[in-house]
Amino acid sequence: MRTLAVVAGWMLTFSAFASADPPPGSTPGSPPSGPATQPDPAHQPNAKLAAMKPHTWLQIGPPPPSPKGIMAYSGGVLDTRHNVFLIFGGGHADYWGNEVCAFDVKTLTWKKMYEPDARERYTNDNIDNTHGKLKDSEKPYTRHSYQMLAFVPTADRMFIWSGCGPGWGSIAPTCPSPKDAWYYDFAANKWQALATDGPSGYGGGTCYDSKRDVLWALPGDSWPPLWKFDVKTGAWSKHTMKPETSSGAHVNLAYNAKRDLILAGIAGDGKRSYLINPQTFQVEKVDTTAFQPGGSGGLVMLPDQDVGLSLVGDPTLGVFNFDTKEWHKLQGPEGGPKMMGYAVYGRLAWSPVDKVVLFVGPAGTWAYKPPAGFEFEDGVAKAKP
Repeated sequence: MRTLAVVAGWMLTFSAFASADPPPGSTPGSPPSGPATQPDPAHQPNAKLAAMKPHTWLQIGPPPPSPKGIMAYSGGVLDTRHNVFLIFGGGHADYWGNEVCAFDVKTLTWKKMYEPDARERYTNDNIDNTHGKLKDSEKPYTRHSYQMLAFVPTADRMFIWSGCGPGWGSIAPTCPSPKDAWYYDFAANKWQALATDGPSGYGGGTCYDSKRDVLWALPGDSWPPLWKFDVKTGAWSKHTMKPETSSGAHVNLAYNAKRDLILAGIAGDGKRSYLINPQTFQVEKVDTTAFQPGGSGGLVMLPDQDVGLSLVGDPTLGVFNFDTKEWHKLQGPEGGPKMMGYAVYGRLAWSPVDKVVLFVGPAGTWAYKPPAGFEFEDGVAKAKP
């Protein structure tokens, strides 16, 4: 590892690892039979995060060590096995790079995992839109990733699907939306192609269902089906929601394991939010009168408080009460990340080790420590003392 630079008082580091050979007997497109690596020893809470007072924001690092275009319309996941926040994005005309950047929650430092495929290789003859990659590369090509990614703890990998691909100059078709799916293994620093027969589109949402060991994917279309990716079989299936439900671009999904429900927030107009039953596929529209959970910073479950949390504005937090099925605008806290208007999606994550919500934005990396609980009254959520 070597130091790249110190930016605004933050240390940035660079690390590039040689790709490991595929495990014996594995083939591209087949799911792993189990975790690819042994789990690290139990993570210890970061002392700086542990010292945070409840219901406060704290900047804990700079932005990722890549051009800001990597974050335009792109998301990330928290790899809970290795306690790192992974960012993958780019696409359209914002940024040509397809690297992964990783934020180590233990050391509060960023690193670039590998150098991206060179922009000069993005030629019409070298772009493979069926597999979502360059023909001479084994990595997915650059794309807006929105919230079309999630971490799969049983596979020990980040999962991504489709998105808005490269779209500058004479590239044709511009901004393709492949039907691909991939795993990224942080420990091996290697991508694995999974499928080419899944959903496609822009602005979709994703969540991992721990009860069924599946991923749920909702494309950003007007009337999309709900797609399921089975981690064990590596197969996609699609399911009609009841009633058929309008989605629209920039969807965020979060799974409530306690209640076995999927919470969806839609940024198309900011006024739509749904509860989806993954067993029956019944859909219920919830009350967004007091708060609209648009795409912006993302949507996450707070399992200890049994609520949903959405980040919008500059910054504004909203809390979803599953008992009353209502969104509430959270009173406070002061401070927090800025530049929320810079097209950010799906970069909000709950850390079960540090008991904080992590957010990555173009102005830095932040943590929010939620209170032990919330009180709800007249559309407003307040932190319990």
